[in-house]
Amino acid sequence: MNEHIVFGLFALYVASISLYQVLVGRQDAVLSLLRRFWGRTRGHSLYFVANVALPMLICALCLGWGVRHYDPASGFDRLDKPLHLHLDSYRDFRQLFHKERAPDSLGVVYGA
Repeated sequence: MNEHIVFGLFALYVASISLYQVLVGRQDAVLSLLRRFWGRTRGHSLYFVANVALPMLICALCLGWGVRHYDPASGFDRLDKPLHLHLDSYRDFRQLFHKERAPDSLGVVYGA
């Protein structure tokens, strides 16, 4: 299994446990400390953002990345190879820095 999928599932587990504790009404030390310093509304909001929303965002990003780059043929033989990002397939940046202009791009706006 892809390591990004595993990390995304772990982030989902952390977010679900934190959300369950908030909804049931159990307070851990961090939530009670935040409620004492920032008040009930702001303390719950900070706790929700830090312990529920951020892990859910990490979960969505990691699961999306893991599903996008999932290769069932790789198995465990990929552990010794570093992770490479292949941005070449998305855009060729040499076209952005090309000094020559095409004859059609002389500043004429068509259809205006």
